Amino acid sequence: MRAVGVVLTFLVAVGTSAAQDASSAGDASSDLSPQDQPAIPHSSSLIFRPLVAAALEPRVGFQYQLGPRKLRLDIGYSADIWSTRRAVENASSPANALAFGVDAFTYTRLRSEANLKFPVETVDYMFGINGTYALAISATRSLALRVRLSHISAHLADGYADSSGRFLQRPFVYSREFLDAIVAHTWANVRIYGGGTVLLQVKELPRSVGRIIPQLGVEWCGSIGFPVFAGYDVRVVQIDRVVQPVHSVQAGVYLLAQRTASVALCGYYYAGYSIHGMFYDQRDEYLALGMQVLF
Repeated sequence: MRAVGVVLTFLVAVGTSAAQDASSAGDASSDLSPQDQPAIPHSSSLIFRPLVAAALEPRVGFQYQLGPRKLRLDIGYSADIWSTRRAVENASSPANALAFGVDAFTYTRLRSEANLKFPVETVDYMFGINGTYALAISATRSLALRVRLSHISAHLADGYADSSGRFLQRPFVYSREFLDAIVAHTWANVRIYGGGTVLLQVKELPRSVGRIIPQLGVEWCGSIGFPVFAGYDVRVVQIDRVVQPVHSVQAGVYLLAQRTASVALCGYYYAGYSIHGMFYDQRDEYLALGMQVLF
C-alpha cells in the first residue's frame, strides 16, 4: 500500500505541474496545427488509447513476478474497424472522432522452473466489440469515452497438474459477459479516468461475485532525460460479502517509439484479487518486471 501511495502522490504532483504548464501555454498553442503540437513519446492508432495500468487492456508482452516466480504472458489486440477519421494519419489530431472496433486478448499464467521451463497453469480468453468517441476541448485538453461488450472465459492447463495428471484444484466453469464503460479526461500529458464494469451474465461459481465493479485511474507520460510513463488503476471487487480494492501500478521507459506502437521496459505492482478466472477469489500481491508493446 505504501508503494501505491508513493506512486499516486507522484502522479498527482506531476499532473498538477503539467496542468499548470498547459494552462499557461494554452493560448500560445491554440493556433498551432496538429502537426505543430509537441510530440509525445507514444501516439496510439486507436481513438481511445488503452489504459496503462488496468489489467484487461490490449497488450503484447510479459511480466516476470519476482515473489511468486510466476510469468504472465499477454497476447491481445484491439482495432478500430470503422472510424470517422483515418486513425493512423491523424492519431495526434484533436478533431472529434467516433469509432467501432473489436477486441481479442489472452492472459496466461506460467510457472517458472529450472532450465528455462515455463509450464502453463491457466489461460483466460477475452473477446468482444467496442465503441469509442473522442471530443476535443482545446489544444491540450480532450475527453474520450469507450464502451465494450465482451465475453471472458478461463481454463486450467496441464501445467497446473501433478505428476499423475490430476489438477491441483478442482476446475469449474468460469464464463461471463460484461459491459464496461470508461470516461477519460486528458490534460497535456496527464489522463484521469473513471467508470466501471457491469456483469451481465455469470455462470454459477463456487463463491458469488458482485455484479458492479467501479474503476478509477490516473496516468502520466513525459521525459526525465528519456521518455517515460506511469499509471495507477484501482477497481473495487466483491467476492461473497467481502469487498476489496484491486490496485495495479505500472511504470516504464520507452525503448522504441513509433507512431502507432511502441516497445517499453516496465515495472509492475499488483495487489488484490487475481485477474485469472480460475483463481478469481484468491489474492495476489507481487512486483514484476517485463517488456510490453503499447498500441
